[in-house]
Amino acid sequence: MNKEKITADTVTKITKKITSMPKYKDIEIPIETIHSLITQSAPVSKNPADLEKRVREKIHNITALYLGEIDYAKAIDEFRQINHNPASLENFSLQKLTFHASTKERGQDLQALYSQLINRIGSCKNIADLACGLHPLGLIFMGLPKDTGYYAYDLNKARVGFLDIYIKELGYSGGCFHQDILINPPTTRFCAAFFFKEAHRFEKRQPGVMRGFLDSINADKIVVSLPLQSLGTGSGLSPKYEKNLYEYAVENGRNFESFTHGNEVFYII
Repeated sequence: MNKEKITADTVTKITKKITSMPKYKDIEIPIETIHSLITQSAPVSKNPADLEKRVREKIHNITALYLGEIDYAKAIDEFRQINHNPASLENFSLQKLTFHASTKERGQDLQALYSQLINRIGSCKNIADLACGLHPLGLIFMGLPKDTGYYAYDLNKARVGFLDIYIKELGYSGGCFHQDILINPPTTRFCAAFFFKEAHRFEKRQPGVMRGFLDSINADKIVVSLPLQSLGTGSGLSPKYEKNLYEYAVENGRNFESFTHGNEVFYII
């Protein structure tokens, strides 16, 4: 901090206060995430109150609470009642996807999207879904063989519990993991890794982090998507990030291609 030195007691107090807040209790944000944000924000904070404010703002952006949540315990019961009815399962998945703005705006023509995406990345024995949100609910529209390993990662523990059941009880190996992928990226080698509509929010969390993050992803192909227009500002995001992603691909000797679906552009590296 500029005026008051950060202490272990300050870190403990801020961490305890944030984790005890009602809106964060079910999420159970990893402690290492909060500590990382405290360390990052401390040098530009005037005092403990200012530090706490900055950390809370970053957590709000990271967890995207404004994008919508569902009753996960109820959703698990609903899922298990219709799991073996293909039509009901499809309707269930589409309906739940609308609870999260980033998947809601993708629309319901998911088979067309995934047909194009899977054709472009080719057959995969395993896939990572990084900072997944509710996206794994689209798994039934991907047409992946049941021996495909599907590994999703998210900060929201309640969401992770639901999606872990969803993935495994559909018959896929893998599951969903409560993990901060920026601090603790997966070590498994993947055929493909999905990183959908999160690059701009990672940059808000920690400016300039994307190249290092992409280096940490152990995958043959990385698929990054961005909204053509930001939900919050309505401004275009893709030109700036497309340039950075293209340069990253060239510098690392990777191929680079893109395609657009609705309000979303997908970059395959």
